Amino acid sequence: MATQQPAADDRIPFAVAQLVTVFEALGAEHQALMAEGEKTTAKERRGTVLRMGEDIATAAHTVNHTVEALATVHGMRSLGINRQFSKDGEGRDYSPLNTLGSAADTLFDVAGYLEAAADTLKKAYVQTRKHPALAVARCPRQMSVALSGLRVALETVCLDLNNPDEAVAEYASTQELLSGLEKRVCCTVPAQGTGPTPDEVAAAIRANPDVARAAAVALAAANA
Repeated sequence: MATQQPAADDRIPFAVAQLVTVFEALGAEHQALMAEGEKTTAKERRGTVLRMGEDIATAAHTVNHTVEALATVHGMRSLGINRQFSKDGEGRDYSPLNTLGSAADTLFDVAGYLEAAADTLKKAYVQTRKHPALAVARCPRQMSVALSGLRVALETVCLDLNNPDEAVAEYASTQELLSGLEKRVCCTVPAQGTGPTPDEVAAAIRANPDVARAAAVALAAANA
């Protein structure tokens, strides 16, 4: 489902606002993973959890860099900086000194940064053979905000590129990655009263079969 996008002049501030929210939301997940890793005694399990936390930190660093790049795009546009040449003695374009920067080129780089952040988050929640149940968000509400915000920011940036239709098509797989990741790692079984009803559990399993597999692994580990 397409996100309601702002007017063209407001796209960069809108994307920045989305990414600021993403950056803030990643904090809770990183904190939870670091705390879990410190408390976990099993070496391999601990290593997996801490590696997940490191991936969250890397994604947050990428988002931070992306916000700075978007601020540069906004500033360049506001100041009218767009590939200006220096001038020779007669006032003509002088190419040996190259040109000033380009907001369009920086914005193209931004799309790549967002793709990299998405790939890093995918890496964080790769299911390992021995501990597949670990590949879930510890703070599903905040991670849902982060993943959806990253998706909206990428959509906004694509629409602001010189060839938006091509950009949307090029980054469609990244959008699908973020949507799928959100559904998989942020899925929780609803709880009411003393616990979820059989119908609620069945609905959660139908929506994401990994819930059943994760529950089986967790029960086996608890009974070992």
